[in-house]
Amino acid sequence: MASALRTIRSSRLLRAVVASLGAVYIRLVGWTVRWDHVGQANRDAIRSGKGRYLVPVWHGRLLAIPTQKSRALNAHALISANRDGDIIAACVAKFNVPSVRGSSWNKDKADRDKGGREAMEAARALLSRHENITVVLTPDGPRGPRMRCQKGVAALSATTGTPVMPFAFATRRAKVLRSWDRFMVPFPFDRGVAVFCDPIPAPAQGDPASLEAHRLAIEAALLAATHRADLMCDRAPVVPDMTPAFDGAGLAPWPPADRA
Repeated sequence: MASALRTIRSSRLLRAVVASLGAVYIRLVGWTVRWDHVGQANRDAIRSGKGRYLVPVWHGRLLAIPTQKSRALNAHALISANRDGDIIAACVAKFNVPSVRGSSWNKDKADRDKGGREAMEAARALLSRHENITVVLTPDGPRGPRMRCQKGVAALSATTGTPVMPFAFATRRAKVLRSWDRFMVPFPFDRGVAVFCDPIPAPAQGDPASLEAHRLAIEAALLAATHRADLMCDRAPVVPDMTPAFDGAGLAPWPPADRA
């Protein structure tokens, strides 16, 4: 399997083929899974295409995001600037979702920046320029820690005044891979749950304490949504990385309170 993945990543043609097959599979899942929606009013607000939102989803729960897109929704995806990101970007493009490319950026490791700062600036410009736009991003991507929110989403929300609406899903017979993110692959002709959390408003202040409180609120809501989706599908919940966050920040409690 590892050898096959390396072969796919190294070939532009194979990456394009995998992206096309992935889009077909996602459409099949979207058409055949019987979805229960938690937070229907929030889902309707997103799909109406009116207003600005940031939608964070854990890296391991990416696959079902395109199944929730409507024609009215002007959505952009913030995607890592690596070869795996190439596949994801080509796949979501088939759902009319443009990509903003860049990996996580750490100011203490500027020499290892892979476009993350530029990607965040591009996302900030999009949110500032458009009244009706949604930006989807993975706050624990591209390499973890699993299900732990990095600072970017909170900072992007604060600097643009954009509310955050966390999203999570689960299906009953999904396959959870042994990857770092415990990536969930839903099966067609199944039953699933999609959770749209209540919007979390941007903080009034941009000081470090306010940004950290905002980050923790986003993380806690996203953990609760994922936990709820798993339990409603009779699945053992995926446990987040319980080690301290990469920058020494705090961790939202686990198990979470049901805040979805």
